[in-house]
Amino acid sequence: SCVLFGACIYILANRNRKSHRVLVTSCIFHILVSTAHSIISLLLSLQGLTTPSIIAIPNGSSIYFVSPTAFMLTNLALFLCNVLAQDLLLIWRLYVVWNHNWKLVIPSLVLEVAHISCAIIAVFLIAQPNEHLFSHNVQAFGKASWSLGLCLNTGVTFGIAYRLWLAGRETSHLIGRNVYTAAMFTVIESGAIITSCTFVMFVLDVAGSPAGFMGFNVAVQIATTTPLLIITRLCLGLTNIGTHFDKSSSPTVTFAPVQIDVTEDTCTYPMSPMSPFATRKTGSMQSFYREV
Repeated sequence: SCVLFGACIYILANRNRKSHRVLVTSCIFHILVSTAHSIISLLLSLQGLTTPSIIAIPNGSSIYFVSPTAFMLTNLALFLCNVLAQDLLLIWRLYVVWNHNWKLVIPSLVLEVAHISCAIIAVFLIAQPNEHLFSHNVQAFGKASWSLGLCLNTGVTFGIAYRLWLAGRETSHLIGRNVYTAAMFTVIESGAIITSCTFVMFVLDVAGSPAGFMGFNVAVQIATTTPLLIITRLCLGLTNIGTHFDKSSSPTVTFAPVQIDVTEDTCTYPMSPMSPFATRKTGSMQSFYREV
């Protein structure tokens, strides 16, 4: 996470690029939450593995780690904050790539509110003295939260990827290939990481294993890595998209290189008059990661 954060700050602080403030704020917030979670997890481990009164009890450390202590509840709160920020960033990307269309964003926000509300209620119930990890109420709200999270991440990721596929199809007959394919697969891969993590946690919890609940410690770091990974891959050439055009292919039109970036760079190419991105002579579609 620290390496990816450094790479992202290097990219976003480049003076030749104008980066959206949402990206800068998101990177800083995610790394702060991840760092705080790591510190508290270290303190929790030290407390559970070195305190004589805890280790004197059979499986005392394991019991302590799933008990509603101040350290554990704080880590759960950080987990919810990180997941909320990651989901909102994902929804914002959907909003950007669909030309700021609120019709797609509003259902996603409603689903996110339901997702986080169920998670907050589950954490609140865990903190109550008469409740425990596998009580009926905690399990009901926890499973509902994970189910909604899976639906949200899968749906929004598919929406972003589908929009990129449509944009690439508009230009593939002009430049010979879909220039947004790499960006599309990068979004799918990154979305699959957090979705897979949530799915594993959900399955373990349904199976009655405490490991499903404790998996949130891993999910915090994954929720931090995912948005940083997208920016780094698209800007440091790990997902490199370039197109070369022969000068003889068109005597009157000059084609600019097509590039996927987090910057204000644009990709310019002639568009079909029926294309939603077309202007009178040439069309200009902003790079997917100008704002994403």
